[in-house]
Amino acid sequence: MKLILFLFLIFFSVISAQNSRDTEALFLEARNLLYQKPSESAVISEFLAKNSTDRNDQVKALLLLAESTLIRGDYNHAGDQLFEWLKMAEQSLSPDNERQINFLLARLCDELGIRLSQLYLIKDEKDISQNYYEKAISAYSQNQWRTSIRNLKLSEHQTSPYFPDLRNFYYALAYSHLGKPDSARYYSKKIQLHTPYELYAKAKIQSSQKDPDKSIDHLELLKPVENNVQDVWLRDMIYQLGLNNAESKSKEKYREFYQLHTALQDSLSTVKENARIAFLTKIGQKQDEILEARSQQQKRMLYYIVTAIFMVLIIGSVINRKLNQRQHACEKAAKEAEEREKFIIENKAPESAGKIVIPDKTIGSLLKKLETFETNNGYLDPAISLNLLAENLNTNTKYLSEIINTYKHKNFHSYINELRINYTIRKIRANPVYLKYKVSHLAEEAGFSSHSLFSTVFKQVTGDSPATFIKNIKNQ
Repeated sequence: MKLILFLFLIFFSVISAQNSRDTEALFLEARNLLYQKPSESAVISEFLAKNSTDRNDQVKALLLLAESTLIRGDYNHAGDQLFEWLKMAEQSLSPDNERQINFLLARLCDELGIRLSQLYLIKDEKDISQNYYEKAISAYSQNQWRTSIRNLKLSEHQTSPYFPDLRNFYYALAYSHLGKPDSARYYSKKIQLHTPYELYAKAKIQSSQKDPDKSIDHLELLKPVENNVQDVWLRDMIYQLGLNNAESKSKEKYREFYQLHTALQDSLSTVKENARIAFLTKIGQKQDEILEARSQQQKRMLYYIVTAIFMVLIIGSVINRKLNQRQHACEKAAKEAEEREKFIIENKAPESAGKIVIPDKTIGSLLKKLETFETNNGYLDPAISLNLLAENLNTNTKYLSEIINTYKHKNFHSYINELRINYTIRKIRANPVYLKYKVSHLAEEAGFSSHSLFSTVFKQVTGDSPATFIKNIKNQ
């Protein structure tokens, strides 16, 4: 019997070790394909996310999937995947996963033009921007070549999940901008396995040496036939370099690169705008959930404190009663009755105890102030926010958010947006001049940051796009 058990344990250990090695091999393959063939890396990552039994492995796979999606420019799905990670992170917080999510959040926000401060309650802004590799990329995008190289060198001493090949890629580009072709070539040779990046680096080096013909030759090998170059950032850089080098040499090549670059920019602009709206909506919803959870937690804490106070009063009352019993034996019966009556009176809880968080007076005052805010069209201010409105109404964000949710039956963002849309509808119906206005002008007057966001919210509120709505009014 012992021999059978021993053999079973050995067999189980071998199977477990083999599964572990297979999982690590798949992670390594997904990593190796990430910047070469991100779509194939995504397939492996999705398989690992669905089939891994370890929570950390599931999160790591999701992060690889999000990174491959970002590389391909699918920002909407990347945002969804990062929010999926936030749900799982409560049970899995390995340091590598924490660093990776911070990097990806920063990268996504940078691509979509979202300030990191807008992630308050969800992520601390200071925690997001601490990786030297990320700082190096940011410095490169701002044409700070020396700063980029310095941060790249610092990142070599920092635990990082990123490939040294990409670090060498940025080394090559930064040195080419600084007019150091020998150093640039040294690092470009280290990325030979990453063909598109190597060829782009070589083209960049040739371009920096005022030899555009050779750089165009390299770029011809990089034309994204059948999506060979899936990294949208690299593809955009290829088109820009092609435009710069072909401008004075070949009108045909210039026209070709111009069309490719324009088509890519138009496509990315639409995708980014839609993803930005969706991501900001998710941020607002998540922050509302956090505020609601905190409000519930505060209610529970208040309940526990009140209960504890009652318990202390009860214990104190009992102790006091016993002392009185010892000191005044002759008054025992009277004291017990008196203390019992006193206890009942003092500890009788009001029917609404523990349920009302905001005093009625405060609720009434804030509702009147909100009415004045609506009457004065304060919502048309493009800079209006929950914090700013709370400050103007001399209250705090918790009270204000709670009252809007309870009495307006919507969150802060929906409340403001619906007020703006209803304002626009009133103007259109009351003044025929507004029927001739462009959508961008209507959006700006209503306090929206862009006409696309205005159109999206308008359709959510009315069921029609602004153009359709105006057409229907004209027909009437």
